[in-house]
Amino acid sequence: MTEVKRRMDDAGAGAVVALAVVLVATALVMLLAAGVARIAAQSRAQAAADAAAIAGAIVTRAEAAGGVSEGAASACAVAGRAATAVGGEAVRCDVDPTGAVVVAVESSGRTARARAGWKGVGGGPG
Repeated sequence: MTEVKRRMDDAGAGAVVALAVVLVATALVMLLAAGVARIAAQSRAQAAADAAAIAGAIVTRAEAAGGVSEGAASACAVAGRAATAVGGEAVRCDVDPTGAVVVAVESSGRTARARAGWKGVGGGPG
């Protein structure tokens, strides 16, 4: 009778493959988590910028309706407070000649910009 000899040189290969699959899956999950965190941070910054621009535009609208204009100072002060209230920091604020407020806000290490205006909308002047 002939005995079949078993080869032992591939013993443990399944464990190595399983370990490689686990490492690749872990790396992919970590990359996905980093991407989601980055998107969330950008969304927070954009939300803060939008809130700041809208708050500033409300001030310019109220000033125009009352026939008073304090320039960019009051609108940008309110925009800065609005950005802070939602977790950001206004790093730039301008009011253009149409009364639109343009802001740049930093939050969670990301910067976002927004513009909000009122002129010609909702029965506003001009």
